[in-house]
Amino acid sequence: MFIVEKEPKSIAAETYRTLRTNIQYSSFDKEYRVIMVTSSEPGEGKSTTSGNLALCLAQGDKKVILIDCDLRKPSIHKKFR
Repeated sequence: MFIVEKEPKSIAAETYRTLRTNIQYSSFDKEYRVIMVTSSEPGEGKSTTSGNLALCLAQGDKKVILIDCDLRKPSIHKKFR
């Protein structure tokens, strides 16, 4: 379960909504079609960040497809159960 669903009024959930807003307003002339979340080390929060961001974008009436490209240790599917 993701924090934006579990505790939507928490500071952490508000931080993800702020990230969504910053991404949306970072380009006035065009809309982003792809956002990639990555890091160099395991356990840095890629799945958590991408999942929460995807939910925030969907709550803001955006069409979202979340793809877990970690072929060795995919984890997004477990978090959406």
